[in-house]
Amino acid sequence: MAHPIIEFYLEQRKTPEGFDLNDLLNLPSAIIGDGYFYIPWLFPVDTLSKWNKKLPHFTAEELDFFKNNAEIQIKFLLAVEKILFYFGIYLKDNTWIVKDDIQSRPYWLRNIGHESKKISRIIRSLHYCGQPELAKNLQQLAIKLGEEKGIIQENTLEIWANLLND
Repeated sequence: MAHPIIEFYLEQRKTPEGFDLNDLLNLPSAIIGDGYFYIPWLFPVDTLSKWNKKLPHFTAEELDFFKNNAEIQIKFLLAVEKILFYFGIYLKDNTWIVKDDIQSRPYWLRNIGHESKKISRIIRSLHYCGQPELAKNLQQLAIKLGEEKGIIQENTLEIWANLLND
């Protein structure tokens, strides 16, 4: 299956910036927080980014391959977990858990690096790429944290609430 993101997840291709999957899974915290270049490679969605039109959409066959390839799904979920850990969330027994340091501070996301947009992208990607229950659970947790810990932009909660509407 010769799709750039599939090849990337199968470790047969690097990003245009020269990063392989292992590089992106081991990004320093500052890059995860402030950078965005890694997002479309780790978290494919059903729409083109208005900023990066170079990554092609999956065809139905390619999406099916991505969803049903065990190796890709393991790596995809590892990517989700690695990036969400930066945001204070981890997965335990198929449930998203908020780290103690997030619970003890008055905010969740910072108003830099498009953090709320990254959360949106991860939710959409989980749903699109074969993990609808994890997507729904993360959506609910994001809304809860947004309500409890404040939000970055005033329409963020509305965006999150409508992310998975078909």
